[in-house]
Amino acid sequence: MVVADVETNVQHTYNRYPMKNFKSSALFLSIFAVAITYTSCSKQRTEEPILNAYSKPEKFMYDNRPEEQVFVINGDSAGPIIGNQGTHLWMDSTLFMFADSTDVPYPITIKLVELYKAKDMMLYEMPTVAQNVPLVTGGEIRVRAFKGNTPIYLKPNKVYPAQMPDETPLSAMSIYYGKEISTNIIDWYDQASAVSENLGINALEQIEPDSNFYSMLIPALGWINADFLYTWTSGNATLKLESDVDDLTNVVKYAFYPQTRSVVQFYSNTSINLPAGEPVTIVCFAMNTQGVMHQFIETINPNAGENIVNVTMTSVTDDGLLTLMNDL
Repeated sequence: MVVADVETNVQHTYNRYPMKNFKSSALFLSIFAVAITYTSCSKQRTEEPILNAYSKPEKFMYDNRPEEQVFVINGDSAGPIIGNQGTHLWMDSTLFMFADSTDVPYPITIKLVELYKAKDMMLYEMPTVAQNVPLVTGGEIRVRAFKGNTPIYLKPNKVYPAQMPDETPLSAMSIYYGKEISTNIIDWYDQASAVSENLGINALEQIEPDSNFYSMLIPALGWINADFLYTWTSGNATLKLESDVDDLTNVVKYAFYPQTRSVVQFYSNTSINLPAGEPVTIVCFAMNTQGVMHQFIETINPNAGENIVNVTMTSVTDDGLLTLMNDL
């Protein structure tokens, strides 16, 4: 009798509050589901790998790139200025003017940078690309002129003879001119008017190769490149750099073609269009949080379309990295 009364009371209670009990159960299940989902997401987040962090090794690059050479001309010699790597420049005071077009007296200071090796172009961040097209290069130089610390300029219609050394010069080379298109990013143009207002200069594009030099008449100061466009019929390839262990954001990244000496810089993790079926060397370097240099250098033969390159950075000494880059 007692048991029956209890069962009756429970049944009456359920009958009086059926919806309330159902809502409470549903609420509990919802909270439980949210908690499980949150726990699962939190676990997933904590299990994502922590990538190795790097910074751009600016001091390493600055300390190991070719120095800017300084020459003072006094008019007492008709011979050329000769750079450390064999560049020849013929200059005198009749070429130059101040910004107000007045003549510049002696002495005059000439500053020269020479970039003939892939390593030097990479350390200087001076790739050989013209409007997203790789260039076949014979080398890069930068020529600047000063009176004291004041920049001076070429007079209208003036050119200066120059020679850039090359053991096996190629025909069809032209003069390309470097123009800064954003901070520290130089693009190359085959028209001097892109970088200078010197009159009548766009007709002087061809370079005369001889046994050991590219000979040219240059109508502008600044960055000068002996080049022609790299063309191919094998289809376009792009390189996409990925890593499961390294954050590549601040890594300095290049694609290098030894057969044409073309240096292409990555400004993200994906390259511009490059020739398919041509061996290319990927060069990456950076400094970790402990100040140790790291590198990744690998040669691949990309197919047409997107090519994924898995990057794993490894530690290297400064001298070791320079040796690897010298051997490119």
